[in-house]
Amino acid sequence: MRFLIVDDDESIHLYLKSLLDGLAECDCVLSGEEGVESFFRALVGKNPYDVVMMDILMPGMDGHQAAEIMRAEERKRGITEINQFKLVMITSLVDDTNVSKAFFNTHASCYIVKPLEKDKVLEELRENLIL
Repeated sequence: MRFLIVDDDESIHLYLKSLLDGLAECDCVLSGEEGVESFFRALVGKNPYDVVMMDILMPGMDGHQAAEIMRAEERKRGITEINQFKLVMITSLVDDTNVSKAFFNTHASCYIVKPLEKDKVLEELRENLIL
């Protein structure tokens, strides 16, 4: 299983990589733009990500924008819903607007609020059939 972790905080990368060690291969990037680039490279290389863990608040392109571009590319390529990557939003934002955007605009599988706690993250991933 391949994860792409998109967050501008390197400590989140380290934490999630250690949490997912032995469960998934993780690539990490620091911005929405880098996330989109990595996503495209993986698609072109015929080795797409199974899961994208996306922060919302990042400088430049935010997580919603990056996820919308990724979803549009999947549609353009005819990737069926069952074969699309699972989107996990990881953010400190809990307002209705951001939660709604995540689920309705980009079809997030789950929304995990920071600070991240090991048991909660793993439980959310299992409950949403990601792990």
